[in-house]
Amino acid sequence: MAEPAIIGVQRAEARLSLPLAIAAFSFLVALALAPTMLRDPDTLWHVVTGNWILAHGSVPHSDFYSYTMTGKAWVAHEWLAEALLAGAYDLLGWHGLAMLGALSVAAAMGILARALLRSLDPVYAVIAVMSAWILLTYHMLARPHLLALPLLALWLSTLVTARDAGKVPALPWALLMLPWANMHGSFLFGLGFAGMLALEAVGTAEDAAARRRAFWGWGRFIALAALLPLIGPNGPEVYLLPLRLLGMRYALSILVEWNAPDFNLLAPLEFWLMLAILLGFVTRFRLPWPRLFMVLFLLHMALKHERHGELLGFGAALLVATPLGAYLREQRLASGLLLRESGTGLRLRRPVLALGSLAFVALVALASAQPLAPPPYRMPAAALQAVRDRHVTGNVLNADAFGGYLIWEGVPTFVDGRADMFGDAFIEREHKALVLASGDLPELLDEYGVTWTLLQSNARAVVLLDHLPGWQRLYSGDVAVVHVRTAALPPR
Repeated sequence: MAEPAIIGVQRAEARLSLPLAIAAFSFLVALALAPTMLRDPDTLWHVVTGNWILAHGSVPHSDFYSYTMTGKAWVAHEWLAEALLAGAYDLLGWHGLAMLGALSVAAAMGILARALLRSLDPVYAVIAVMSAWILLTYHMLARPHLLALPLLALWLSTLVTARDAGKVPALPWALLMLPWANMHGSFLFGLGFAGMLALEAVGTAEDAAARRRAFWGWGRFIALAALLPLIGPNGPEVYLLPLRLLGMRYALSILVEWNAPDFNLLAPLEFWLMLAILLGFVTRFRLPWPRLFMVLFLLHMALKHERHGELLGFGAALLVATPLGAYLREQRLASGLLLRESGTGLRLRRPVLALGSLAFVALVALASAQPLAPPPYRMPAAALQAVRDRHVTGNVLNADAFGGYLIWEGVPTFVDGRADMFGDAFIEREHKALVLASGDLPELLDEYGVTWTLLQSNARAVVLLDHLPGWQRLYSGDVAVVHVRTAALPPR
């Protein structure tokens, strides 16, 4: 009589993949944070560019958004991600962008969880995934880097898994570079990460023959991975453009995401550091020296530029997982119930799984029913409408934060988020003029034939324009202020 009862219980149960559960939960949380995904002004011009690419079936190579740089060479190096963003927006509007971003986060977290569960018990794997999630939160924006996140996770997990097994990644995995290089410049980090693992393989080889095998094996893989990005429509520019951007010292100093984390505020990196320090003090766990140097390098990147937090979150978790898992089992701090040994996932009764699935669908539907749009401080619609109502025409001097919206509305910009195209000298001159760090503002207005300005309401230049001869304030709001050259203002 006992056997049928056991069979009945087994039939009433189902298994839920833990990586799938983590991905589903990540999707819901990311969807709940959808308004924050749309807070970046660059999202707007990325969508416009994507629509141009879809309409023309080609990639733009010169500027047609600004009047200050019209015709200048412009590398749309994120064209594939921009096409995806445009397709999502055309299909579902702002909710489409949020859905696409949430799917990217979910896929990346699921891939990370699956890789970590090869070495860590579920509880420790979940903690590692949460640490990566924390470092991602600041930079979770509907922009190309978020769409490339699953490729980052898959690349890092594949390489680390191969290295932990004493193998070289199979050559077909190098093909990940084809889409990645056309989505975001972080592919360069992927190549650098492969180089660090190759050095580890060569440096820790048992003998000369093993060193040669590691050198040639990893060398072939990295060489193929480095050549594949050149196949894209931008050719060598996929390498040159990110390097030029990294050399723009002034522009990077005023872009918030390129600044160091501000620990006066609640910085996500602070939680990660506290967790790492806790691990170091309460255990005797020690990383092998090569892995320790890699983690420290990733930490350096995250401390230098806040936007590199996700690289630390994903990279460090994968680098630490195998040695940490071995240590925990040695210390009997692991249950031994690794996912690969305990089946496909969590045991759940079928009614519970069904109710969970219904709840997931209901929450997605509820999130999709809520109004969603970029915040008003990125879309100064009332200010632009005031300009149009008074039939003001001509060139605008706009704040960089409003460049994406002007492109969205078809208004040629003075400057926008494509810092690499405008160049460091131009951005420095414009920025110093607007913060009154130089006396160039009147000269800039005349040099570029500016007839109206669209600046943030708290901009220092607003005060100067209020007192500048030949200029008058046309519109004032909480978000933006518009000044118009008196001679260019049509009579009512």
